Amino acid sequence: MYTIVIAEDENWLRSELVEMVERIGGEFSVVGEAMDGEDAWHMIQDQWPSILLTDIRMPRKDGLELIRGIADNGMPIVPIIISGYDEFTYAQQAVRYGVSEYLTKPVLQEELEEALRRSVTRMSMLGELNGCLKRINSFLESLASLDSGGRQSELDGVLRYVWNVPVAHPRSRHSVLAIFERKWAELIRDMNPAYSPPAAGDWGDRAATAARFRRQLEEWSFAAVSLAGQDHRPTIARACDYIGRHYMQPLTLGRMAQQASLSPSYFGQLFKQYAGQSLVNYLNAVRIDKAKILLLEEDIKIYEAAEMVGFVSLPHFNRMFKSLTGLTPNDYRKGMGLK
Repeated sequence: MYTIVIAEDENWLRSELVEMVERIGGEFSVVGEAMDGEDAWHMIQDQWPSILLTDIRMPRKDGLELIRGIADNGMPIVPIIISGYDEFTYAQQAVRYGVSEYLTKPVLQEELEEALRRSVTRMSMLGELNGCLKRINSFLESLASLDSGGRQSELDGVLRYVWNVPVAHPRSRHSVLAIFERKWAELIRDMNPAYSPPAAGDWGDRAATAARFRRQLEEWSFAAVSLAGQDHRPTIARACDYIGRHYMQPLTLGRMAQQASLSPSYFGQLFKQYAGQSLVNYLNAVRIDKAKILLLEEDIKIYEAAEMVGFVSLPHFNRMFKSLTGLTPNDYRKGMGLK
């Protein structure tokens, strides 16, 4: 499966792009939608997608900054840029950072599918590095469920895996290790604000690198023990209450995490732990529940109900409604005795 993060500040176009990817289906799946570059950067670090589909001009951090960050960090992600005809100069700059796929607005599904297929070919050269990132992500997600011996053993296994993967450029391996350290330090800092991560040294020195990660393992264990008695349910309850009052607005993981004063990755883990599902799935469920109430009003059209609960794409709403209720909006209305 090839995962995709879409960064686009225009709600209608972002939803259209999601719809296109869903229609293409098969091996492609959207794992994140961002309305600005800052949210997109958080998603990239949290989700580690295979492909970034990004507009060039966006608030807070533009598409060029995202692509530059991917290139500077040697991240194994294939970027595809979208721009208007008047942004060709920006597109030329993107080429310097290894972008080979450039789509102009309005984006056609056939063109997008062709760009995704070509990206898969480029991705074959990054497969080993993506394997590293998946292994690291799995380790970070399992930290809390492993005992101390299991954590140490798994950490050693992750480091061996990263060091033994053949890569064309050593910088790419170093970037993977840097991402690992940054994500882990962020996780520890959320649990213990006083934590100060060790200064990064020479990534080429295996012994020093292993020692730094072992120190972080000790810090994580200490922070986890200190938080063992804390109850995060009030934080997630406040988040759920906020969603219940603002579900019609464009809510993102980054925005919700910021309100809770937590990193997006840590907030996402806490939300899933206490709410029993991801933020995106919870938000969709709330929106569909609200839509079911609106659809009982005969004077409200289906597309109006979709817009009122926060969906900017009617096809997306229809698919989500059927996925969660087993019925289309029309069938739901008929079942309730309405036309």
